[in-house]
Amino acid sequence: MPISDATREEARHLIARYPVARSALLPLLHLVQGEEGYVSEDGIALCAELLHLTKAEVGAVATFYTMYKREPFGDYLLSVCTNPTCAMQGGREIYEAYVDRCGGHIDRDGAGVMVEHAECLGICDAAPVVQVNYEMYGPLTTDEALGLLDKAKAGDPPPSNRSGEVPPSIRQVHREFSGIEDTFGDHLVEAARLQATAEVAPSYRSSETDIPVTHPGGDPAGHGGAAFREVAALDLVPLLGGVGTNGQDPEEDVVDPDRHTPSDEAEAEALEEVGERLAGTEDELAETLTGDRPADPVPAAHDQPPLDPDEGATPAEAGDATEED
Repeated sequence: MPISDATREEARHLIARYPVARSALLPLLHLVQGEEGYVSEDGIALCAELLHLTKAEVGAVATFYTMYKREPFGDYLLSVCTNPTCAMQGGREIYEAYVDRCGGHIDRDGAGVMVEHAECLGICDAAPVVQVNYEMYGPLTTDEALGLLDKAKAGDPPPSNRSGEVPPSIRQVHREFSGIEDTFGDHLVEAARLQATAEVAPSYRSSETDIPVTHPGGDPAGHGGAAFREVAALDLVPLLGGVGTNGQDPEEDVVDPDRHTPSDEAEAEALEEVGERLAGTEDELAETLTGDRPADPVPAAHDQPPLDPDEGATPAEAGDATEED
């Protein structure tokens, strides 16, 4: 089904967080999977449209990463670790029992489940381990694992015996993975906006060269550079959660009344502080490169051990010394 207008607006909100638009592709794929439960053709088309990419480029990414599913399966993903430790403790038997019970890797009865192999999940002491929508369960017997599968199919998985959390639906999981509910990214936009609109961009030192912190490849599609400056000048992403640009109460923040950016005075102070730091670094480096370096200490003659006339001599020299004797 077509992607909803609400998700489309959320996608634009995510894109605005990135100075290079295509950097938002992975979050966008999580976002569309959060709406439909998998990455549909409509989801790929939306990502391609908003990021000015081809469907083939988006599809290549969606099929490369295993967390993106290309077919609908329901509400719960069961991931069974079959790496050595879990395999030796019965992980492969659990996986095979799941596939047998489901009649394949997908069982759409009830809430719907998908079964998959998983690489090492990092808690080998709890082997064998199963994840339900990325919540850990283990150690499990095959019968306990099958009971977990049945509860997931019924839409009522139990709390994890590792975290105590009940797995949310796969749609909610991928919304969280997209970062759309995390407002910290909006503060990063404010920082990027300050950088993009500065007359003198901050820079970092690489070897002996100052490299401006700028974004390459500015183009009308939104891939950084001048295009990002234009986006940054708009109030597309207001600060959320009642936090000002200084991280404190917004009423105490000094802002331009027409934009959610620091005032000219605050911006000038920030740039001056950056300049002072960079100047100090430059002076220290210049002193290191051009200053007088003490010569490597050479032991005085009386501090050196006596040299054995035959030690370290070449065969010819040793022979000459023997003939003289």
